[in-house]
Amino acid sequence: MGAPLSTTSLRTAADLSYEPDDGLRRELHDGVVLVVPSPNDDHSWEVRTADRALSATAPDDVYLLQNVGVHVGLRRLYVPDLVVVYRDAAFHDNGYDPGGVLLVVEVVSPSSVTLDRITKPAVYAEQIIPFYWRIEAEPRLFCHRLDPATGTYALDLELAPGEKADLTEPWSLTVDMGELVMPHKR
Repeated sequence: MGAPLSTTSLRTAADLSYEPDDGLRRELHDGVVLVVPSPNDDHSWEVRTADRALSATAPDDVYLLQNVGVHVGLRRLYVPDLVVVYRDAAFHDNGYDPGGVLLVVEVVSPSSVTLDRITKPAVYAEQIIPFYWRIEAEPRLFCHRLDPATGTYALDLELAPGEKADLTEPWSLTVDMGELVMPHKR
């Protein structure tokens, strides 16, 4: 732990190193620290299942990581539920630069609706992160791809509860929406 930070100044990603090591996830939104509530069991299961589906056929040149930061602008560090980074991407000041990120996955919680549906996709697209997946309640999966012509995400695929699909990007994999529901809740 370093010197305490002033409560009136805007934070940087490096400043997050001075936050308490209390197991809480912290993001930086335009210099303001946002403490993210702990996930519930459905949220945790959905992240774990998405990780397993992606990991099953992931290429050797990527890492799938949970709860690590992504630098998305000056005084902004987001912590996606799951992030796919290239193995040679450098980690510094509590996160990866967006140029080393291939995919971010966010699971929408009651406390993150606006962030995960509007704010984060706009910022991730601005940072030219190629793929954005969002998992909603029910569960429902929205797979987006960055459209270079518009600089925004375009919806490639929407999967509803019980559906299954073979995807070709970000690499070949199968997503079974039935697996995203905890076994005792099916």
